[in-house]
Amino acid sequence: MLKTVIKKLKSPRLKEFIIDIIDPFFKKQKNKIIFVVQDKTFFSGNIRIMCEYYLKYSKYDKIFIYKDGKCKSDIKNELEELGIKVLDSFNLNSIYHIVTSGVVFLSHNPRNIHISRKFNSRLIINLWHGVAIKKIENSMQFIPPAKQKLLNNHAKLYDMIIASSDEDKKTNIHAFKVPEDIVKVTGLPRYEILKDSYPLGNTLSKEKNKIELIKKEKKIILYAPTFRESNISAFEQILPAEWKILESFAKKNNFLIGLRPHPYDIKSLPEEIKNSSNFYLFDSKNFTEANLLLKYVDLLIVDFTSIWVDYLLLNRPILGFAKDYEHYLKNERGFVYNFDEIFPDHFTSDINSLIENITLRMLNDGINTNYQATKDVLHKYDLNIYFPELVYKEVESLRRKKFA
Repeated sequence: MLKTVIKKLKSPRLKEFIIDIIDPFFKKQKNKIIFVVQDKTFFSGNIRIMCEYYLKYSKYDKIFIYKDGKCKSDIKNELEELGIKVLDSFNLNSIYHIVTSGVVFLSHNPRNIHISRKFNSRLIINLWHGVAIKKIENSMQFIPPAKQKLLNNHAKLYDMIIASSDEDKKTNIHAFKVPEDIVKVTGLPRYEILKDSYPLGNTLSKEKNKIELIKKEKKIILYAPTFRESNISAFEQILPAEWKILESFAKKNNFLIGLRPHPYDIKSLPEEIKNSSNFYLFDSKNFTEANLLLKYVDLLIVDFTSIWVDYLLLNRPILGFAKDYEHYLKNERGFVYNFDEIFPDHFTSDINSLIENITLRMLNDGINTNYQATKDVLHKYDLNIYFPELVYKEVESLRRKKFA
């Protein structure tokens, strides 16, 4: 009985109900900014970069981090040392700061901060966490009525959503069901982490040192598939004999094969390679910034995830591998673009073919990996642009109008 009561008290629906009831009775503070961290993820990506930018350039703002769950202790300590208040549970203190916030930055959707009501005195900015290759939000297949109702309400809440390119803007207009002027082409702030000039704090410096220690003199091939909603993990689809083939290939060529599971996917190496020095698990708990890891990756292997869109900016080889292409196309989300046209390089379902293509791109010089046609579709800017400044200018223009 007690467990049932506790579970209901922790339910997202109840939290949203509480915020909805009391939200109208509190004045929104224009200089109170909350950056929201999605559950099962960490303070990272677009949220990290924009939080750092506001901390550096917006001296009169009070900055908060909210996560409906515990923040990693090392990250929390570093943030609080910088003067950022971390709200990492749903309690009276968090509720107060949520309902008095004037600006909210999200990486996913308003449910992560339990907001369901629009106010003229609050800005809600969606720093969407990637460039959509697979279908998202309203463009997804098989949307249940309850979720559709939720998405329809979210569409009314947004004041701004970012995009990476003009084509990505079209995708987001359709996916989020918002007017054209809501979506701003700024690039993703997290692209900054790909630059050598990006300053690392204590936590990321430790991650960097750990990556360098693991890499040593080896080249890193990173396999980073997405999660499946109606199929087994991409890692589980690889047969034991195929893991052994990859292990022999890596050992022979002095490669390290890194595995980067999606946060919702498996959390350990497959049994066949657990004790192999030729594989390493770069999980998101210990390596919170994917783009920091990508700086040390010599070749990226993906399936339907969009991590390769960021990697495009580094001009290094990208290969595709998945055994369930048809299943994913028909039974999961499907794709925004014609996948065969948008994917920049070779895509296969066969381990031997994958190894042949790795060999071609890693062991032979002179392979062109600029992928310019794909870049032109997915990126308006290259790494010469200061991405958070573009976002900041758009947000501050909105804030001046909102609180005039």
